[in-house]
Amino acid sequence: MSNDRIAALRKAVEANPDDVLLRLVLAESLVTAGDIEPALDQYVVLLDQQGLPDDQFVPVGELAAANGRLALLRNLLEAARQKGVVEGTGRLQQLVDEMITERSGVKIKLGPEAETPYDVEAPKETTTFDQVGGMEDIKRVIHRMVILPLSRPELYEKYGRKSGGGVMLYGPPGCGKTLLARATAGECGLPFINVRIEDVMDPYLGVSERNLHAAFERARANAPCVLFLDELDALAFARHKHGGSEARRLVDVLLQELDAIGSENEGLLVLAATNAPWDVDEAMLRPGRFDRVIFVPPPDEPARADILSVLIKDVPADGLELKALAAQTPMFSGADLRALVERGVDRVIDEALTSGGEPPLSMRHLTAALPTVKPSTLDWLHRVRSYIEFANQSERYDDVAAYLRSRDVRRRLS
Repeated sequence: MSNDRIAALRKAVEANPDDVLLRLVLAESLVTAGDIEPALDQYVVLLDQQGLPDDQFVPVGELAAANGRLALLRNLLEAARQKGVVEGTGRLQQLVDEMITERSGVKIKLGPEAETPYDVEAPKETTTFDQVGGMEDIKRVIHRMVILPLSRPELYEKYGRKSGGGVMLYGPPGCGKTLLARATAGECGLPFINVRIEDVMDPYLGVSERNLHAAFERARANAPCVLFLDELDALAFARHKHGGSEARRLVDVLLQELDAIGSENEGLLVLAATNAPWDVDEAMLRPGRFDRVIFVPPPDEPARADILSVLIKDVPADGLELKALAAQTPMFSGADLRALVERGVDRVIDEALTSGGEPPLSMRHLTAALPTVKPSTLDWLHRVRSYIEFANQSERYDDVAAYLRSRDVRRRLS
């Protein structure tokens, strides 16, 4: 292909930028001439113009992979899925996975046979807010801050407000932070990637950082999606409290990954949970990172009744008075309530083994189990009360302070 012909094609495309056929001829001519990078730039424009033929997705993807153009590969895969293209989509996903593996040093697979922990749960596998007992105020906040930008993108685009970002959930253990994150993904209809502390931390130098980067790369390859970081205080422990350099490097990597959110990684929503927000590095809470912080308190009485109804949904039961039981379990977390139901079921099983019958779960079983379960939230609330009293100068945790001032909580903590 002569340079004169390519130059003529370039001028024609500049004069007619919306002519997709002309641009496609230019891109193919550049490939024939060996000018791959300029050709890929033309394919990017064709993809934006929705002018790339279906049978070109894989060849262009292979060119992009050979030249390190991961962003183009992702866009090709997403465009193929949106158009319903079946043939070749698996090849594009394979190319994306290979590039992520090459860059992160960690092999990542999708599906039930995945060898690494960063599996992607399809939206149908996640729960929704209807399956989360109580917490109506928190659900409304999450809906406004997280779900609405994704369900009404045209409204946010009109006002120049981008979707994506970071939300940190904090509160006593066992109160549903992980469940809320999973339900948020379900409400958005997005894939859910759960990254636990044991999935990231590794004793060998540099491996923890690569693991964390691999999790974000997997999320970007599946964007829009929800990436959930559990135990954020362990991943992002305050650097001024830590003497070693290893933790500092991990925090630095996480900051770099978060700083990309809202720019080239639009549509990636990061949620995190922690029981110790005061141990999270302050840099994590700046705008553009985890700038939205939501307190998840122990469930109140109506919420406890809702949680109990969810817990006994599939249990043969008779004559349960869930509102009365909720009134007898102040400060119980969702995990505490689960433990109460399980111990009540244990008593039913013992009775079945003794009598030979199959009695239903009743109030007497749960009432008998009640003294054996203590609210696990009290220790956390005692600790946070000391922190609020002496170290809340930024007023970031005023919602916890207001919760601690409520009459019922003061009585329980006195």
